[in-house]
Amino acid sequence: MTNNAATIWKNGVASTLNATPGASCARALCVSGADIYAAGYETNGTSTVAAVWKNGVATVLTNGAGNAGASSIYVAGSDVYVAGNDGAGHATIWKNGVASVLEAAGDSSVANSLTVNGTDVYVAGTVTHISGNQVATVWKNGKATALPIGKTEWQLS
Repeated sequence: MTNNAATIWKNGVASTLNATPGASCARALCVSGADIYAAGYETNGTSTVAAVWKNGVATVLTNGAGNAGASSIYVAGSDVYVAGNDGAGHATIWKNGVASVLEAAGDSSVANSLTVNGTDVYVAGTVTHISGNQVATVWKNGKATALPIGKTEWQLS
């Protein structure tokens, strides 16, 4: 194993994921059939890039213009969904490697988790306003809903 390298364990046996010579980190894992997927980031020397690994082989999702990373992964049939940050301060999902920035009524946003139900894609994360206030947010198919503070029930439209 390499220090600071994304690693997964299967039945107690560690496997280092293929990565650039810099550090890497796997933040999420998903298994679909015989395929093992991980999502996280790699360093490229100057910044971090969002990455997804399939059976240990990395695919970089961002260009390295800013610090980016992936935090969640979901596989539905042949479609691979990844959620994270695009490096420009935007919550982003990638479907089969194609990025979609999520709407946000704030200064910056981060996608932390995602799930898919039929044709609907749900993402949980935060939107940070210029004041520094962070608001928990859920996106359904890219449309943001800020979660109300102090309420015990809410519904996505």
